[in-house]
Amino acid sequence: MRYVNKLAIVGGSRSLAGSLIWPFTAFALFKVYHLSLDFISIYFIIQGIVGIVAYLLGGYLTDLLGRVRVLVLSALFSSVSLFLAYLTNTQWSVVTFILIQTFFNSLYNVANTSLVGDLNRNFSGLVKDYSRIRVGINAGWAVGPAIGGLLFYSLGFRVLLLISSLILLPLVPLLLSLPEVKGNVRISLQVDRTFLKFLIPTFLTFMVMGQLGFSLLTFYNTIFKLTTFQVGLLFLENGLIIVALQEIVGRKLSFNMISMGMLIYSIAYFAVAFSSNFILAILDMGFITLAEMIVSPLSQALASYLSEKNTRGRKMGVYNMVTALGRTSGSSYVSYLMNYYLSSPAILWSNVAIIGVISAVLYYFLVPVRVTVERRD
Repeated sequence: MRYVNKLAIVGGSRSLAGSLIWPFTAFALFKVYHLSLDFISIYFIIQGIVGIVAYLLGGYLTDLLGRVRVLVLSALFSSVSLFLAYLTNTQWSVVTFILIQTFFNSLYNVANTSLVGDLNRNFSGLVKDYSRIRVGINAGWAVGPAIGGLLFYSLGFRVLLLISSLILLPLVPLLLSLPEVKGNVRISLQVDRTFLKFLIPTFLTFMVMGQLGFSLLTFYNTIFKLTTFQVGLLFLENGLIIVALQEIVGRKLSFNMISMGMLIYSIAYFAVAFSSNFILAILDMGFITLAEMIVSPLSQALASYLSEKNTRGRKMGVYNMVTALGRTSGSSYVSYLMNYYLSSPAILWSNVAIIGVISAVLYYFLVPVRVTVERRD
């Protein structure tokens, strides 16, 4: 079995485990554990700080210990963290152990993206392999939120923690069968100018992408009165479309399409303000998903293409740190805005759309990269 298929299978299982709880975590902290929206905003900031530490440390660990060792350790400790959250089940213990799980999940992401870059030598191959892995990931994402929404509604959030922790353990043998790769370790945060310019619109991109979770769930549930199960079905739609079409779309992608993808994101998220029933929400999710299928594999492929083998772990750590900061900043930003504009949908979602437009423009002007068939390694 090719390495990319193994990573796709593992990614699908991890995505299933994560998507059972991830879309509902902040919502559960708000509704089940009775933490305020102000604290939810702070929680996202703390999660971002945890991500910074994990991604920077993960970059060095993947170069020092090897990609596969980090993958295995991350899977094991993620499982343990979720199980401890299930056992304790108090406000602050759940927050703490989920943040710990976030740390190990972030380590995994660095090693995963680094390994794909190590084992592929050209940009088109990178896009195709990242697209294949996204198919696996979204196969899990397709069913996880719908199942999670149903179980959350019927059995509660605690049961989701237990199920997620148990799904992660059987992945270890498959991870151990992957080829090991190491890089050179150098204690430095310095990245070249081209990579740094690429990271600026990347941060804004993931602020927009981070809305697919707490922001959509809270808005649809509170303003348009969709149930958690219905929102779970929207996440199911997102995953199914990606499973069906991501590889087809991936074969057609070129670098300059990333700006177009961000413009589609902007239009689709602004349209959330007017998706006042389940049917309209389904239609709008289709456009959000189209943007994701364009932007996500191109972003990962570009990050890998712009890094060399000996320092790939470190650079991918920095890249993943920026994406995590973008996601958590986006969630924190919108949760803050909801204190003032939750009942003014056009204002709320126009603030998200503007970020997407700025990102699209910056990609065009700051990253005038023209990729070739063979990558510098």
